[in-house]
Amino acid sequence: MENFYTDNYKRVWGNKAIGDTTIVTTSNNEITVLSGSHEYTFSIPVGTYASSYARGESELVDAIKTVIQTNSYPIEVFLGGNHKDIKYNSLVFRLSDDSEIEEISGSFYDAFFNSI
Repeated sequence: MENFYTDNYKRVWGNKAIGDTTIVTTSNNEITVLSGSHEYTFSIPVGTYASSYARGESELVDAIKTVIQTNSYPIEVFLGGNHKDIKYNSLVFRLSDDSEIEEISGSFYDAFFNSI
């Protein structure tokens, strides 16, 4: 994915800081992850989610993991710690079937993944 850091493990790191509180609404909860041969679309449950940079914990990541597992999608999601000019948490996605993420899109992507 262009303009995103993809590490040696094919994890795609978001450019948006995930703060202490994240509010997901019906206008920002849709996400699509595209690989070469599959498209995975799902909705993040509406709610307010807490995250902690210091503890490396995120209710948002836990909610996304639950949706992914419910749909049996080969997607892993993590809370990643970035240390650029400022320290911040971001979302990190990886496909567990070893394929490469070609694109991430949707209203959730625009609100919580795309830019810092």
